[in-house]
Amino acid sequence: MRLEHDGLGQMELPEEAYWGIVSERNRKAFDVGPLTLDNYPSYIRAIALCKIACARANAEIGALDPEKAKFIEKAAWEVAEGKFKGNFVVNIYRGSGTPANMIVNEVIAHRANELMTGDKAKGTIHPNTHVNMCQSTNDLIPSAKEMVVYDEMGKVIKASEYFAEVLRSKADEFADVIKMGRTCLQDAVPMTLGQEFGAFAHAAERLVKRLKTEQARWNQSCIGGTCVGTGMGCMPGFRAVIDKHLSEVCGRPIHTEEDLYDGMMATDGLVIAHAHLQALATLVWKVARDIRLLGSGPRAGFGEINLPAVAPGSSIMPGKVNPVIPEMVFLSTDRVCANHAGLVSGVLSGWLELGTSSGIPIKSFIESADLISRTMRVFADKCIKGITANRKHCLDMTEKSTSLATMVSALFGYEIGTKIAHIAIDEGITCKEAAKKANVLPDSVIEELFDVNNLVDPNKMEALFKKYQNYRSV
Repeated sequence: MRLEHDGLGQMELPEEAYWGIVSERNRKAFDVGPLTLDNYPSYIRAIALCKIACARANAEIGALDPEKAKFIEKAAWEVAEGKFKGNFVVNIYRGSGTPANMIVNEVIAHRANELMTGDKAKGTIHPNTHVNMCQSTNDLIPSAKEMVVYDEMGKVIKASEYFAEVLRSKADEFADVIKMGRTCLQDAVPMTLGQEFGAFAHAAERLVKRLKTEQARWNQSCIGGTCVGTGMGCMPGFRAVIDKHLSEVCGRPIHTEEDLYDGMMATDGLVIAHAHLQALATLVWKVARDIRLLGSGPRAGFGEINLPAVAPGSSIMPGKVNPVIPEMVFLSTDRVCANHAGLVSGVLSGWLELGTSSGIPIKSFIESADLISRTMRVFADKCIKGITANRKHCLDMTEKSTSLATMVSALFGYEIGTKIAHIAIDEGITCKEAAKKANVLPDSVIEELFDVNNLVDPNKMEALFKKYQNYRSV
């Protein structure tokens, strides 16, 4: 064990621990569950990157000894790379704000001293005096969150692009599979399975564009504002160079907020960013739900498509295989939507000059980003890629649908169309056969008008109505 002291007294810490006395107090005080900052490495990484930029800036302006800055940076890079996992022991439910900032300060300081002297308990680098120089929790944590959102959203974008790509591939594969479209779970008009999957793909592609637009907004920093935005605690010249160093460390342009007071108090950004994840989750949920329904059966359901068999579906019914991947999607996307409620509540935790002080918003965002990214990849790989179409069944259902009476209705009005539909229902025949029986049009015209291959293409359908416009009487 080793002994450390702070303003509240002294305390023993495990010899192998890189965290310090402040974090030990927080670890013991907030033992409310298994989730710690260790479970959110992207958050730790972002804070560590800020520490690197600040060390460089402080060295440039002469506020920090270059030798100390060198070892702080080296230690912070190791933290950013995840080499000290297991040391970020503060519970996430209190692991935002000062506890998060201080545990990173302490781990970096102890590692930097170890690099300098060979002993983490010796050396002159102090967590607050040196690692936290020209910063406070209130300007550093909002800046770190900007980096987290940018990086996590990048993962979501890549997964979304892959999801859209797989859907688009299926749309091409099923381009000639004619089926019934449905509204309110009732027959509507013919379409192709490719058009249905194409709509899914287009929606995913559209959301990718929105995600990219949102991601580009997360390039701001509050560092230099310190406690409330006045800059008290910054050494001369720090604010003039910090953006340059943040940009270099992050590998993209980072700019100081136009209004530091607003930047440190703001609550809206995370809500908007997570809303994009929630919107994506609702799309993925809908795709899973519709695929599950289209694959229902195999003999007493829609049966239009076949889903890959992943696992036996019943402990009592032999041969039953459940759509377990879509059902997994329901649960994970439900979690993303639930996270949004938690995030909104969490951003309301800051009062007056302090913005969000709760760890829940960043926890929720990281969890949602990770969950929806993994979900889309699993859904694409283990379900969508393996879907096959029951082509003949789809075509048979389409040709038997009474909704095809719409073709007669468009030419002769709703009353005549209804008559054709009822003949088909009452006599158990197709609408094409009913139209021939009612002698509404010559048989050759009926054959062409009721050819379902023409009914799924807007251009072909328009050409048909133009060709037979002389028959139209409404």
